[in-house]
Amino acid sequence: MNTTTTQSWATQLVECVHFLHQKGFAPATSSNYSFRLPGESKIHISSSGVDKGVFAEEHLMQVDLSGQPINDPRKPSAETLLHTMIYQRLREVGCVLHTHTVYNTTLSAIFEEKKNLRLEGFEVLKGLSGIRTHDTFVDVPVFPNSQDMPALSEAIEAYWNDHPEMKGFLLAGHGLYTWGKNIAEAKRHIEVFEFLFECFYKMHIFKQAQGLGIP
Repeated sequence: MNTTTTQSWATQLVECVHFLHQKGFAPATSSNYSFRLPGESKIHISSSGVDKGVFAEEHLMQVDLSGQPINDPRKPSAETLLHTMIYQRLREVGCVLHTHTVYNTTLSAIFEEKKNLRLEGFEVLKGLSGIRTHDTFVDVPVFPNSQDMPALSEAIEAYWNDHPEMKGFLLAGHGLYTWGKNIAEAKRHIEVFEFLFECFYKMHIFKQAQGLGIP
């Protein structure tokens, strides 16, 4: 893949990171992002500890599919193994995005015990790749948060084996991971999930206020 293409993808990812930061999806230095060019094995991923409001192309680094830096002394995100797990499983994936928002953090904590959050009947579900009707549902699994990335990756893969249609997942009290074949698709998936999380939360707060409870 030529240098021009790499530059184009890096520019797109930086623009996406700034968009997510402006939306309030990346507080402090949280969240991590990556892309992989078609046909390549190396991954371009955000380096650790960078304020996403000033994120630039220089803050991207390259790692291999085992998560090891390629000729770079910097430290990649602590969650790099979650990115590499996704890329290894889905060859068509070109971008992985991870956000920390009020709604995905809150809902992931609330639904940790149930281990799943179901989004059903919303028109905006059609913004997720492969969905053509609102008359459907998407299950978003919730995994316990962990600093043991190999063990967490294994748990996610085990679920994925039984649910190959998975389009994103939540880490309890932590945030959302989703992906796409390119940066634009992954960004669209983030927007869909975050919009629906907010709708879901507000609907259930209303139901609770009306004494209907949360199913």
